[in-house]
Amino acid sequence: MAEPALLEAAGLRLSLPDYSRKQPFGAAPTVDILHGIDLTLAPGDTLGIVGESGSGKTSLGRTLVRLYKPTAGSLLFDGQDITGLPEERLRPLRARFQMIFQDPQSSLNPRHRVADIVARPLRLHGRAATAAEARKQVDALLERVALRPVHGERYPHELSGGERQRVGIARAIALQPRLVVADEIVSGLDVSSQAQILALLRELRRDLGLALLFISHDLSVVRTVCDRVMVMLNGRAVEQGDCASIFAAPKHPYTRRLLNAIPLPDVDPDWVARTAENELGETLTMTVKDSVALVTGANRGVGEAFVQALLNRGAAKVYAGMRSTEGYEAPDERVQAIELDVTDHAAVARAAAACGDVTLLVNNAGVNHNRPISADAAQRNAREEMEVNYFGTMEMCRQFGPVLGANGGGAIVNMLSILARVNLPMIGTYCASKAATLSLTQGVRAELAAQGTLVVAVMPAAINTRMGDMNPPPLEEPADVANAALDAVEAGEEDIYPGVVADGVSQGLAADPKGVEKQFAEYLPG
Repeated sequence: MAEPALLEAAGLRLSLPDYSRKQPFGAAPTVDILHGIDLTLAPGDTLGIVGESGSGKTSLGRTLVRLYKPTAGSLLFDGQDITGLPEERLRPLRARFQMIFQDPQSSLNPRHRVADIVARPLRLHGRAATAAEARKQVDALLERVALRPVHGERYPHELSGGERQRVGIARAIALQPRLVVADEIVSGLDVSSQAQILALLRELRRDLGLALLFISHDLSVVRTVCDRVMVMLNGRAVEQGDCASIFAAPKHPYTRRLLNAIPLPDVDPDWVARTAENELGETLTMTVKDSVALVTGANRGVGEAFVQALLNRGAAKVYAGMRSTEGYEAPDERVQAIELDVTDHAAVARAAAACGDVTLLVNNAGVNHNRPISADAAQRNAREEMEVNYFGTMEMCRQFGPVLGANGGGAIVNMLSILARVNLPMIGTYCASKAATLSLTQGVRAELAAQGTLVVAVMPAAINTRMGDMNPPPLEEPADVANAALDAVEAGEEDIYPGVVADGVSQGLAADPKGVEKQFAEYLPG
């Protein structure tokens, strides 16, 4: 006996106001979006919705979870007619069907921390009596989607695209729904991140018995993860059936054109699990204990703090890189001082050859002249800041990336500044060098992900060192920044803002970037 349908639509139609054609003092004319859609979805099944842009895929998804009210037809969920159900009667049912949106950057409130975002449906539906109970459930949900409780303290802009999408999934499953509509949720991600998200959906579907409506323009993804597929054109379902039959022998001319326009490779059904495991799995976190590290600019300030923090965490060896080792006293027998000028290609190449056992690279060497653009030596200062802060970091990443790859992957920590994200006009050249290095870091991160190397951008505010002595308090202690960076390495975090000042500025940039820029301009060092 066939299992009763969880979701059933018959003759579903949708018309929406077209405000672009609205006349003054009159109602907006309507435009027909969906034309007589019929579909059924059984518990635990996955239905893929494909079609070109503007075909009505997203509108259908929103209608099926009653974000849009159908104009005509019928819509049943778990046997109950929800076609015209008023919101007050619909609200209790919403816990049982949820939607994950295409762009988590816009669907996640930038002013709220991740923990608050995930907890919101729990509070609205009375699933958590106290804040402590809500946080306990939130931590469990974050771990369920392969995030850590520490991610709950972050804001959406502090996460990668894949991490933000995981937050959206955690929010969607918080109320243990029976149906999830996923709207183009992997379209903006690289292949490795796609694989992780798809593997997660497979796991959740298996463990929670979810029915999944998967909207995508990527036919190869749909063929891999869906049981059945519906092809849409101009708001109509022109063909639907099981994936194997549709892809092997499409009947409708539009389906044939769609498949011919995008040649599909033979599908390896294990590519999702394999890619998720090998490219973005456990190798993108690492334990500092027993690692071999190299720290540039290691004889002072933050570099010195990194060396000590690595020793405290049980690093097997630390190469302490500096321009001159004269007068340097190693704090431990595990520390080996090496002369290294990061702006000298030959010197960096020699270091890469001599330090072939490195698994953790800390690019700390930097220059900040703390001088205005109008200073007599502005051009010289700018060139030196770019040479050390940007080109030096790039040279180290280029030379040591293959070293880390040969050692099975590892981590690179690039010491930047919150000024990589907001310009302080009177030290604009320094800010530009750090902004360029942040962009470089993102590029290196993408290139080295496949070899299992994590790349971390550390963006504190002013630090209590010689380079930061012109800045107003509060100043971050070098040891605190170094330990925060190593925490990020062990947690697999990509962008961190150590200290209350940097954290506050990053939040402000998410909410009002122009306001932060104006605020920074008020501090003009002499």
